[in-house]
Amino acid sequence: MQSGTAPAYAQPYIQSMQTDYMKAAVIAAWILAVGTLGFGFGVTSFAGWTALAVLSLVPPAVMLRLWSAPSPSMSETIRDVLR
Repeated sequence: MQSGTAPAYAQPYIQSMQTDYMKAAVIAAWILAVGTLGFGFGVTSFAGWTALAVLSLVPPAVMLRLWSAPSPSMSETIRDVLR
């Protein structure tokens, strides 16, 4: 393998992908935790499960809306301008 053949901008892509996986894992864990708690507390009514569904889906939706991607570094910004 030759030195310098990999693109210098590969790191932000990897960091963005790791952030996406982390978001998905946090959302899945939250939904599973709320469902498990509902089952554990013996929720049996349709209204109870509807409330749990709302409780399990609204916070992840807000999180996805507010959790932005990492901003580019100064060197990445300069490199993009020079291209």
